[in-house]
Amino acid sequence: LTGWLAGLDCARVPLDTRLAHDDWERCATPDQFVSLLSTMDVVVTTRLHGLVLGLKAGVPVVAVDPVAGGGKVTAQGAALGWPVVAAEDAGDRALLDARLAW
Repeated sequence: LTGWLAGLDCARVPLDTRLAHDDWERCATPDQFVSLLSTMDVVVTTRLHGLVLGLKAGVPVVAVDPVAGGGKVTAQGAALGWPVVAAEDAGDRALLDARLAW
C-alpha cells in the first residue's frame, strides 16, 4: 500500500485519529478531525475510524482491510455499502487505482 501511495502524483497528508489537546499536530476534538478530513479529495486508510470518519466528512475512501480474510473494516464497509479492498489484494495496483478513480 505504501509503495502504491508513494507512486501517486498527489499531496499525501498523514492524519492521526488520536486526539490530543496538548499536541499542536493533532486535532483536539472529533469535530476538528472531521472538518480536516472534509478538505481532502480522498482518504486512504486501513483503519475502521478512517473509513467511517472519511465517509462522515463526505470524502471518498479507499479502504484496505489489514486483516487477511476480512475484519472489522470489511464488516463496516459491508454495513455501509462501501467497497473495501481485502488484505490479500492490497498489492494489486490496478485494483487500488480503480478504487481511487471511483
